[in-house]
Amino acid sequence: MTVFLTADKASAVPTPNRLDPKAVLPLHAELYLLAHDDDTGALLTNPQALAIGLAGALLLELSLKGYVAVGYTWDQFRLEWREEPGRLTVMQSGPAGSAPLDAAMDAVERIVREHRSGDQLRAWLRAFAVPDLYERVRGGLVAVGLLKRTERRRLGGLIRTETHLAVHYGYAVRARGRIRDAVLYYTQQGRVRRTAPDDECAALCGLIAALELAEFLYDGNLSTHDLTEWLWHVAMKHEHSTITAVVQAVDAGRGDLAVAAMG
Repeated sequence: MTVFLTADKASAVPTPNRLDPKAVLPLHAELYLLAHDDDTGALLTNPQALAIGLAGALLLELSLKGYVAVGYTWDQFRLEWREEPGRLTVMQSGPAGSAPLDAAMDAVERIVREHRSGDQLRAWLRAFAVPDLYERVRGGLVAVGLLKRTERRRLGGLIRTETHLAVHYGYAVRARGRIRDAVLYYTQQGRVRRTAPDDECAALCGLIAALELAEFLYDGNLSTHDLTEWLWHVAMKHEHSTITAVVQAVDAGRGDLAVAAMG
């Protein structure tokens, strides 16, 4: 069961007193949790990089729900889909199920109208991730009850800082478990019978690899380098063109940030 985080249906989100062990959070929520320390809430990467990753996650959610086609355009003459890398095509408009998805959908429609040539995917990622996306996603997760604000004290209580923690550590643990199972599906293929990762899990693996968050998955069986390579393998071997395109665009966007920081 996937829990869609909507402010008007916040009761659907499990809480410490009403935990649904089978609930799977939306892709952007899982990515947010895995990009933060479970105990302190500290961000494990820079906010600009995570914003690009969150934008990619939201776009993938829109695509997997049938709102946006990534890398394809509709040929009105031949009445068929034509592959066109970098192209975004609106398949259906209207509310997408949550405030973050609605905002992402509005941004897609704007890019499609105003950016008719060139790489719309990269242009959309840059435009949507540059503003306060990280803060807005965090605020949305607080509003629906997945995150809670808490105060940390340091230096004997002299310094107080606000942080945000998941209402239950099980969410991040379960997400890591799904990633671990996806990696094991390929590393132990032929030796152990396992279920192939689904689209959301393959996308999460790719985004974690692109944001270089593998070292925080707490997998002691593989080095960080090897684990990152296997995460890329999971995402690419899944052979889902949209996941491949978006994850590669996120990786390129993160690279652009690194180059800009060096300059």
